[in-house]
Amino acid sequence: MRIYLEELVDQCHSRYHLRLLFPDSPFILQFHCEKDLYGISISNGGCTVLTDGSGESHFVIEGKEKDMLPLLSGEERLSQLIENNILEVRGGYRQLLFVESVLWLTRSRVKEPVQV
Repeated sequence: MRIYLEELVDQCHSRYHLRLLFPDSPFILQFHCEKDLYGISISNGGCTVLTDGSGESHFVIEGKEKDMLPLLSGEERLSQLIENNILEVRGGYRQLLFVESVLWLTRSRVKEPVQV
């Protein structure tokens, strides 16, 4: 799981145009995977994987680790996983839109049709 979060942070740093979306103060996103707790901090000053996932958060995604991997790898959208009752979230609607945008726009695998 941590490898996927580090990849997400790397993508945040490599896609400079996304910094326009990022808030000035750190936005804390937590992932609750059964007994494990992970977190990332997102801001236009930089993004980091938090070593201690506990503490104050702005948005929380809960579920099994195996169900979060398609989200973090860019294979599934957060809203689709919520709609299918695979993942649960805590936070406001504006935060949900922000998190979904960041997760979707930083995915490393882009599946685009090839036209010949």
